[in-house]
Amino acid sequence: MNSKDTLTVLTVLALCVLYTQGASIGETRMNLRCQCIKTHSKFIHHKFINNVEIIPKGPHCANIEIIITVKNAKRVCLQPEALWVKKLIGKMIKNSKMMN
Repeated sequence: MNSKDTLTVLTVLALCVLYTQGASIGETRMNLRCQCIKTHSKFIHHKFINNVEIIPKGPHCANIEIIITVKNAKRVCLQPEALWVKKLIGKMIKNSKMMN
């Protein structure tokens, strides 16, 4: 292998390393923020809820975030302090303990 080929191979390897590191940094930055800008506190019947996602507070966001997916695939951020939301989460915890 001559010096020109070696230089080409090293350049390609360096670009590959930079590209993969850059992609992971970009992905991390996108997730380092709160997902809920507005929260909803009105009651939503459990028959309309497909999924519940609880995101604890952390370095990405100072708030606990509760995001539900309703039947039409729309995501709704819930107010964690709303009484009905607390009851919903309590029932979920109780049911998960019964399953274990």
